[in-house]
Amino acid sequence: MRAVILGSGGWMPAEGRETACVLLRRDDSVLLLDAGTGVRRLAGAHAELLDGASRLDIVLTHFHLDHVCGLSYLPALPLAASVWAPGRWLYGSPSDELLGPLRRPPISAFEAGALGRVCELEQGPQQIGAFSVRARAQLGHWAPTAGLRIDDDVALITDTAYDAGGVSLAHGVGHLLHEAWSSSAAPRSADGDATGRDAARIASAARARRLTLIHLDPQLADHGAVLDDARAIAPAAQLGTDGLELAS
Repeated sequence: MRAVILGSGGWMPAEGRETACVLLRRDDSVLLLDAGTGVRRLAGAHAELLDGASRLDIVLTHFHLDHVCGLSYLPALPLAASVWAPGRWLYGSPSDELLGPLRRPPISAFEAGALGRVCELEQGPQQIGAFSVRARAQLGHWAPTAGLRIDDDVALITDTAYDAGGVSLAHGVGHLLHEAWSSSAAPRSADGDATGRDAARIASAARARRLTLIHLDPQLADHGAVLDDARAIAPAAQLGTDGLELAS
């Protein structure tokens, strides 16, 4: 399986860093984890990642704009997408209804059909294209989010404060992508976001083989303190960067 970070930041794009998006590919099936501004790379410098693909699925961890705004870019891609979102499960409302304003005028210039069909992401295991996806509720943020595990290759934990339940989700995974919004020396986010140390605690307890820090704060000029915070527990931790190809 091939895995490439297309957007390693959170909130808003920064120089060289788009928001939340990771591409996974197995044979002719492509899976995007979140659809932030990083989706635009598939219509530009990373268009080759879709060459020969016959299926495109997008799994959303939640509905914050930095994770869904790239859905409006889908008409620029060469194949139609299916969007899997946790609306009914985590919010008690159909995902199509929650995403509706983004998929119709006056916000969208495209009809909803051009933006892919919307499906419900469920709690627990499910098969999406060529990928086995497991989803787990995370309740440590100002709005609930889904932690994701794809086969035994990749786990994604973002937009949550430290959550010990993430250990079982990521147990033995080849590569853990974990939010690291700040260092533990900085004031705690009132919104409920993880630190570099939080990410490393999960990775270490889960015995994940690799840890990459994502959903980085675009207002930090230097993420060195965040990386050092993680490396105090997980010495091999690395910062996520756009275009980084992940080893498992």
